[in-house]
Amino acid sequence: MWAVGLIYGTVRWLEVLAVAVFVFELTDSPFIVSLMLVLRMSPMIFFGGLIGVLAEKINRRQLLLIGFWGVATSCAVLSLLVLTDEIELWHIGLGAFLNGMIWSADYAVRRTLLGDIAGNNNVGVAMSLDSATTNVTRMLGPLLGGVIYAAIGLQGTYLVGLVLFSSAIYFIQTMTYRPGPALAMGSKFFTDLREGLRYIRSNRVITMVLTVTVVLNFFGFPFVAMVPVIGNEELGLNPVFIGMLASAEGGGAFVGAIFATLFAQPGHYRRLFVYGATIFLCGILVFSFSSGFTVSLVVLLIGGLGVAGFSTMQATIMYLEAPPEMRSRILGVLAFCIGASPIGLLNVGWLAEWLGPSTAVAVLASGGLLVMGWVFYYWRDVNH
Repeated sequence: MWAVGLIYGTVRWLEVLAVAVFVFELTDSPFIVSLMLVLRMSPMIFFGGLIGVLAEKINRRQLLLIGFWGVATSCAVLSLLVLTDEIELWHIGLGAFLNGMIWSADYAVRRTLLGDIAGNNNVGVAMSLDSATTNVTRMLGPLLGGVIYAAIGLQGTYLVGLVLFSSAIYFIQTMTYRPGPALAMGSKFFTDLREGLRYIRSNRVITMVLTVTVVLNFFGFPFVAMVPVIGNEELGLNPVFIGMLASAEGGGAFVGAIFATLFAQPGHYRRLFVYGATIFLCGILVFSFSSGFTVSLVVLLIGGLGVAGFSTMQATIMYLEAPPEMRSRILGVLAFCIGASPIGLLNVGWLAEWLGPSTAVAVLASGGLLVMGWVFYYWRDVNH
């Protein structure tokens, strides 16, 4: 499961960078660049909660295999279309949507499997290590994407994706996994979903985590769509340096996640989560005012340290707070909340067309910090 996460994360972020650079060169439109990310993340809104219920009824390993076979096929077709010069924007958008289907299943399927394998006593370490690996891919993926795109173009991105996804399929097929007991056969799909939502409303810790998740995915993470635009248009960088800038946040998050893996104790989990989210928003706010490559790189590294606290504790807190029989359902709702990103991406794309990319990022980050102030006040009883 760890290797599968490493492979998928790398492909996801190298493709995000390469597609963003290609689409901006083709259209000169920040809005269309952000629209590609919207297509990639929209499956979380439509399918995140539903996949969580489904993952409790059938074998999670089989769900992963089906998804990875589908995305590997997509990479093969898209690479062929680029090589034959038949590629069009709607092809790229459809490929992004299919890739997003796997992303929407990550929490309810892969990370739930990871927690089951580790057990409750080790889930904090397992999730922190997985988060560190995810953040390595946020650093490695854009770097590879920039280099591959500069060397052999968009087709290279899809070919690398095909090779890596094929490796992930091999790992999943050879993994030994004994599924736990499924839900009672008489239980109904939407009844189970409603039961999970009722439990979420009754648990203040889970509602706090979901609220902060929505805040960062609407006000914070959409800034990644503007990094290639800011790097190209305002900083005058080539694809390799844009890739370095896009990877900086992931680099900081990797370092932070390693420290969380080694030193974080259960009593620190909630504070790491909310303080990390706040540091990240502060980092991208400063980035929006930066006019040089070095300063931008440094503040994104610092912002990445905040992402580590947020991302390592997000799934950990949810997994520990949820009853075992509801974990996939509740982590599926977490994926749904992450689906706030498409709305934020549309918003940042529209603001960038109107105000410019840097100002758009500043407006969103400022709004996110205001909402986090309310979170600190309203949930002060659980943030300790």
